[in-house]
Amino acid sequence: MCGRYSRGQKDLFYIEPLMSDLGDPRFRDRAEMFRPSWNVSPGTKQPILKPDGPHLEMWGIRPAWAVARKVPMMVNARLDKASTSTWKALFKSSRCLVPADGWYEWLPVGKRKQPYYIQSNDGPPIFFAGLSSVKPENPDTPPTEHPGVVNGFVIVTDAAAGGMLDVHDRRPLVLTVEEARVWLDPDTTFEEAVHVANNARKVSEDFHWFAVTPNVNKSGIGNDNPGFNEPIDPDLA
Repeated sequence: MCGRYSRGQKDLFYIEPLMSDLGDPRFRDRAEMFRPSWNVSPGTKQPILKPDGPHLEMWGIRPAWAVARKVPMMVNARLDKASTSTWKALFKSSRCLVPADGWYEWLPVGKRKQPYYIQSNDGPPIFFAGLSSVKPENPDTPPTEHPGVVNGFVIVTDAAAGGMLDVHDRRPLVLTVEEARVWLDPDTTFEEAVHVANNARKVSEDFHWFAVTPNVNKSGIGNDNPGFNEPIDPDLA
């Protein structure tokens, strides 16, 4: 799963790897969106990348059916559920990328939970496969407000095979730059997108993890520090 992540760099650091043309206007002049955060939590607005460029959207989705069934806001979407009625439309035409440096998972240690920070062996940036429920604005048709409905984005997760089971049984789906371009391309079909996701080349062995300060356990904008990504001795936490 993915319940917290880190994005500590600025603007074009995350965008340039995806640009075939450095003058591409879709990805320019949006630097104000990329405020560094080392403790990104659900329910906050974060920059994501869509085919037409960066957008600020809420991390979380709660459609009308979820409100009716009293289902909480969802922040992840399981890859193995791509063909279900809940997710298929978003996998088909509402794919996005969530730029990050790494993410956090927690392990029980006695009566407390010890956070671990997971990052790519190649270093940042990394790109999570994401889905957005936010529709393009239509000035002729104002959006309808529904109490309890949340439109935003979710992060696609897959089974954590191999060594990452030490930390968690699921992980966010991390795409290579080439896979990220295909995922983001609006001409990529549903079948092609699912194929890319199921055959993503970044595997558990491409990541490493280490214990970090329990100070990261508290979510919220006010609790944010680059030191959250620094390794510690878990026995001294």
